[in-house]
Amino acid sequence: MNLSLGEFQSLIAKAFRGAGYPWGLTEEAAFAARRLAEGGLPVGAMVVRLLQSVDGSAIADLMPDEQWRSSGPVLCAVCVGTSIADEADCEDLELGPTSEPIFIAPFLSATLDADDGGYVIDWGEGRCYVTSGGIRVEGGLSVGPVAVMIRRQAALPSEDERFDRVEVDDVTFSALATFAHRVYAPATEASRLAGAGAGTTDND
Repeated sequence: MNLSLGEFQSLIAKAFRGAGYPWGLTEEAAFAARRLAEGGLPVGAMVVRLLQSVDGSAIADLMPDEQWRSSGPVLCAVCVGTSIADEADCEDLELGPTSEPIFIAPFLSATLDADDGGYVIDWGEGRCYVTSGGIRVEGGLSVGPVAVMIRRQAALPSEDERFDRVEVDDVTFSALATFAHRVYAPATEASRLAGAGAGTTDND
């Protein structure tokens, strides 16, 4: 399925909301997913892996503590990214096991000005270079929670090509839609009567 960036961002927001994220984090996650999708990354599959890895966890358990560790089994990269954005900066950080660490990149990018240099996010099998205007991945994307190092770095690669459409395969779209559909409560007789329409009475 080929989606516009706006359509993709809306789908991602519904999927995160369906997975139990509060509205604020949902909007931040959708922003980050759109920013990564602009770089041509397989963001849909990354979101599915992230949501599956944290499904059923309390959001508080996915947030970093003062030592940038989780009180649960894994850190959520979106929660890490929003924590960094709240501080408007970060120095070198070593994170505990983190799911889909590339989702930290858009939040780091948003804290930078053009003359600030940038960051490197390193997860062992690959790394991501981040500036105010660009995000570039080298090596492999992480699959499953990994230890992460974030470092400041001055000289960084230039920005890659930007894309304005997102290709999502059927399996990934179905998985995202499954999370998204959790947003909609099942209809009851009371909700049908309270909602729009004629309820159980047809006056035509």
